[in-house]
Amino acid sequence: MSVVSVSSFKWIKSFWMIMLCMVSGIATGLYAPGIAHSVADFGDLYLSFLKMCVIPIMMTAIISSIGSLFIKSGAMKTIGRMCLVYAAALVISGVFGLVFGEIGHPGSGLPDQSKQVLGAIVNDSSTNGVPVEEEKSQGILLFLLDMIPSNIFTALMENNTLQILFFSVIVGVAVGMMRTRQGEDVLQLADVLFRAFQKAISWSMYALPFALFCMMAGQFATLNLDILPAMLKLIMMFYLVSFVLIIVSVVVLSLQLRQPLRVVIGALKESLILAFGTRNSIATVPSCMHALSKELQLQSHAIQLVVPIGMIMCRYSMVLVYTLGIAFTAQLYEYDFTIMQWLLVLVGAVLTSIAGAGSPGVVSIGMIAIIAGMLKLPAEVTIILLLAINPIIDPIITAANVSINCATASLLSARKEPHVQD
Repeated sequence: MSVVSVSSFKWIKSFWMIMLCMVSGIATGLYAPGIAHSVADFGDLYLSFLKMCVIPIMMTAIISSIGSLFIKSGAMKTIGRMCLVYAAALVISGVFGLVFGEIGHPGSGLPDQSKQVLGAIVNDSSTNGVPVEEEKSQGILLFLLDMIPSNIFTALMENNTLQILFFSVIVGVAVGMMRTRQGEDVLQLADVLFRAFQKAISWSMYALPFALFCMMAGQFATLNLDILPAMLKLIMMFYLVSFVLIIVSVVVLSLQLRQPLRVVIGALKESLILAFGTRNSIATVPSCMHALSKELQLQSHAIQLVVPIGMIMCRYSMVLVYTLGIAFTAQLYEYDFTIMQWLLVLVGAVLTSIAGAGSPGVVSIGMIAIIAGMLKLPAEVTIILLLAINPIIDPIITAANVSINCATASLLSARKEPHVQD
């Protein structure tokens, strides 16, 4: 009796199979919305399974890696380097957003018909009572209070990634500073659980093409296509700057690791497709860690620390949303900003993206009101229009977010020694 090996089914999660399912899902959503709505729940089910596995992976990875870091010397130097690299990457992402907003002029020269469509969307959202999340500046104290969980089990139930991150870091630091045999046993247990959930994620990848079909079908079935012509320039700017940032990230990885571009692209392919399809950066954490540590041969303990922290704290995608969104609104209302005002937009976008870490996408978009308020721009209009195009731009800015996080991880991690296997 012959036994069929798992490798016989590798074609199921091949690049072309995944692309075929994604394109089929888009077509189904656009031309057969009834079928799309009926299968959309299967995509949500798959995403829920990924989230179920990602949280334990994130917790165990951070606890084991940061614990190992504090057992050794030089922990504070590593943390300082992480802060520097993350801050630089956030600023660079914001600069790209502002430059493309100024070069592309997405809010300038719109025909009267497009302005009427935009006005109708804003009025319709206001009259129908669509909730608009306008977040006021909450201050550093309230941000810290939101970050500290009063009950870790409540944070786990609510999937509050920021609070889970804080708890994992504290546990990792405490266990690492014990420097006892029992502490090392805890770190080894965390590492075993990490690898177990990684195995579960690897099994789920065989269902990825079907899940992406369902998710794409559901997303495009509910898409408001009327807004496309009116905001086409802004949507194109989001896609263009995201593609450029993905390319820059791949080049940085290639130079840092001294690997050909095709090798880097091949390693990140699954992570970028998963990011585009799920529109969820956290869901790509296991795939990114596998690509960086196993395929690109970066040290696993460093990757297990910097990838989860980067995905949660450094939301480069929201920096793009804030900078391009403010540029669009300023041009739409014919505001002329000075260099100091653009600098304020840049700093505000970086700080607001960090302050919104762990928040849902709708709430995060609403936080652009903090920046708009400082510049006397109409925040409600900006939020409504960004929410309207969010289903269209979210896939590509999520992919850009993941690629930048992978590039920053490579700058913070050393390559494995040829004889080391972990």
